[in-house]
Amino acid sequence: MRRRNKRLGFGFVNCSLALALVVATFVVTRTSALQYLKGKLSQNEVPPSALQASFPVRGQERGGMKPLITLKNAVKGRKYGQLLYKTGYVTYFNYQTNNPDWVAWELTSAEAYGRLDRSGFEFVADNALPRANRVAFYDYKGTRYDRGHMCPAGDMKWSAAAMRDCFYMSNVCPQVRELNHVSWERLESACRRWAKKMGSIYIVCGPVYWKKVPEYIGVDHRVAVPDGFFKVVLCLQKGKEKGIAFYYDNTDVSQSMRKAVRSIDQIEKMTRLDFFSELPDGIENRLESMRNLDDFEKEPDRYHRRDASVNARGRRY
Repeated sequence: MRRRNKRLGFGFVNCSLALALVVATFVVTRTSALQYLKGKLSQNEVPPSALQASFPVRGQERGGMKPLITLKNAVKGRKYGQLLYKTGYVTYFNYQTNNPDWVAWELTSAEAYGRLDRSGFEFVADNALPRANRVAFYDYKGTRYDRGHMCPAGDMKWSAAAMRDCFYMSNVCPQVRELNHVSWERLESACRRWAKKMGSIYIVCGPVYWKKVPEYIGVDHRVAVPDGFFKVVLCLQKGKEKGIAFYYDNTDVSQSMRKAVRSIDQIEKMTRLDFFSELPDGIENRLESMRNLDDFEKEPDRYHRRDASVNARGRRY
């Protein structure tokens, strides 16, 4: 019996040592692999998808994790809100303003050519939210404000599920009609044009509040009226990486894209959000300091020519 116990004790020690060795190897290998990938990414030798983000921006339908739109500091320290995963986008809804703080999504070239008609889809309350925060369609009635999409219906024409989800009131803010239908719409159209041209872009947008006590609208729910809106855009096309941002006042005054241009750094200071934090610091700092609209608008290519020929025939994508 004593000999058997000795054998058992010796075997247990061997197993413990083996397990410790496996765990140590896993930790070292994982750390080394991550450092390797970050180094390669900074040299543009591996695609950004090799680095996993903190949440999926592609939404529920397609699953998978996408990098760079992490906004990991956007939720930290915020006690009054909820992170919502929708088809095609992710948003953080603020219980105090009853508006999204930000909405993030990736728009690909194929999606920008989507043909689904938005007619037949209506704004609906988001049942994923607490009952007290389920802003309804009629909360905007009798006001001068549109139900302004943050993630626009024009970007969601690739999927009926995505189109349905973008009509949740949790994806909506009060926008002055002239801004919604002219200046803001012009920027949304430009983003689709850039996605067609560049393969894909990452977009984050949301409201900005300057007043300590904002104006409120609503019938059964108090909805804060933003003083303005931001949008940041990032392109990671290999060798042509670029970033840009925009800020628009929530007024009926026409605002040009060029005058609305900001750097992503400026919007971070304005909103206290941290965009694209998964990028290596050198690349992040370079892209977030850029503010040249011509970097996005120049060099027409086959996507632009296709747009021109399509529009000439009176068809819309």
